[in-house]
Amino acid sequence: MGSSTPEFRFIDLFAGIGGFHHALGSPAFGGECVLAVDIDADCRRVYSETWPSMSKGAIRGDIRELTQFPDGRDRPDEELAQLVPDHDVLCAGFPCQPFSKSGAQLGILDSTRGTLFFDIMKIVQAKKPKFLILENVRNLAGPRHVDTWHTIVTALRASGYRVADSPVVFSPHLLPPALGGRPQSRDRVFILAARVEDGDLTSDPLVERGPLDNWNPNDWNVEDYLQNDHEIEDIDRYLLRRHEIAWLDAWQAFIRGIPDDDLPGFPIWVDAFQPKPDIPAGTPDWKADFLRKNSDFFNRHRTFIRAWLRKSWIQGEGYRVADFPASRRKFEWQARSAQPTAEDRDIWQLTIHMRPSGIRVKPATYLPALVAITQTSIIGSRRRRITPIEAGRLQGLPDWVFPQAGVDDATAYRQVGNGVNVGVAQHVARALFASVGLSWGVLPLDEAEAAA
Repeated sequence: MGSSTPEFRFIDLFAGIGGFHHALGSPAFGGECVLAVDIDADCRRVYSETWPSMSKGAIRGDIRELTQFPDGRDRPDEELAQLVPDHDVLCAGFPCQPFSKSGAQLGILDSTRGTLFFDIMKIVQAKKPKFLILENVRNLAGPRHVDTWHTIVTALRASGYRVADSPVVFSPHLLPPALGGRPQSRDRVFILAARVEDGDLTSDPLVERGPLDNWNPNDWNVEDYLQNDHEIEDIDRYLLRRHEIAWLDAWQAFIRGIPDDDLPGFPIWVDAFQPKPDIPAGTPDWKADFLRKNSDFFNRHRTFIRAWLRKSWIQGEGYRVADFPASRRKFEWQARSAQPTAEDRDIWQLTIHMRPSGIRVKPATYLPALVAITQTSIIGSRRRRITPIEAGRLQGLPDWVFPQAGVDDATAYRQVGNGVNVGVAQHVARALFASVGLSWGVLPLDEAEAAA
């Protein structure tokens, strides 16, 4: 692999900022990217800054500039084959909004984004690459998308590709660090397909979801992936504001004031602290259950809770819990195993997430999935949010990506949240290539360590 001849050529559709490129173009794999496509101009900017050596025209915008004529008619296969370079591997993190829990979940029925899968298939039919690696959100394999999943598998098999009946689902926190794992719980669906001339087009999933090489995910420590604070330019951008500190100080006092076995794991809702639960007609069962539980909890601890509600959390301002935003009057305690007693409890040693559903705290082992909206993880011990560089590290990206690209923080967080994890992409790619006897990405141990 020391020569300039690539092991294989690949294209990167819906490329984002190049998670698949970082994975397959690494020294361990030796692939050459010959086409990248993404409709987002900011993503293309980061991509081109990261790989300035890609030839002119190799980074494109809308995939439909390739698959369709300007008037919307499909390009014939022979013309499309001239526009798309020859390649061995087609990678695509195709749009997830039609399948995401945060969207309408229309799947393939989505009249714009969902049908982009069929634009992928147009390229597949025109170029017939050896392998396909498609990535999407976990919900694609959920019960609401059975028909969508069947449509995808049927389309791939009709084009001559062997693919499993069920998807690969994997997360970077299940890989040990030596294999590119990262402290982020991020289940994603991977559709792995290999072209076959004849024979059975079905297979078992090529990757099982579970820790690899006896790795214990609880051994992660997010602190190992943080920058030193003195290295962070303009660190004030990431430090918590005084109202945010007030919210967390209030909840810190709350969790310390509740006896050891009484702090619940269900969501704590201050607005439901009433002697009798207020459950309007038509309230969903799950919500009625939480309202009853919060009322019972309040009744057991009403003396402490009433004193806590009267306290001001910003000196001289009379800023009480009732003045907090509604979502900050909700709290989820998910650190019972790490801090089992009231004396142990310390929000400032945990990771914190300011969610629309409330404040959630967890042990500082691995973070939840980075998302493309503003829920940037907070490191309690640092009293700040993670930086774009740190978010990039959790996806396996080099530190220089964002400083070099010069995008603003909001854009960087969105790009990382939409991205493909590098270590997981490498893990599933190795399995796919190995399924037909290829050792792409499999290096002797000494070479692999050098490549890392």
